[in-house]
Amino acid sequence: MAFTDTRSLVHYVQGNATTAEVNAGEAILEFRANQSIQVVGGEMIARGGNATTATSVDLKDTAGTAIVAVACAVGGLTQDTQLDFTSATNVTLTTYRTPLTVDKGLKIEVTGADMTVATSVDYYVEYVYV
Repeated sequence: MAFTDTRSLVHYVQGNATTAEVNAGEAILEFRANQSIQVVGGEMIARGGNATTATSVDLKDTAGTAIVAVACAVGGLTQDTQLDFTSATNVTLTTYRTPLTVDKGLKIEVTGADMTVATSVDYYVEYVYV
């Protein structure tokens, strides 16, 4: 279901990133010229096992010094269990609902050591351009 925000239309991107892609920092959304991405909702699900070893799996912009929108602690990324970004635990909303860097895309990437055990992460991200 889509709805309109007072600033712009809400879009979404969804997919699956392998453990190797998450560890390397996989781009999941291209930038739009002269605009910022603002994450406004979403969820992650670990597939193939519980996510372990890494500190968190993050959504961050593609700037050289990336801004983290949402950090999902690996303790909350258990196999086949939805971790909603508005969850009271295991999610840090660092710059959630705040514009990220202008002219930069969005990527999914670990913080800390490489993620292990889980074979991939499903993601669903709602965002607006501002």
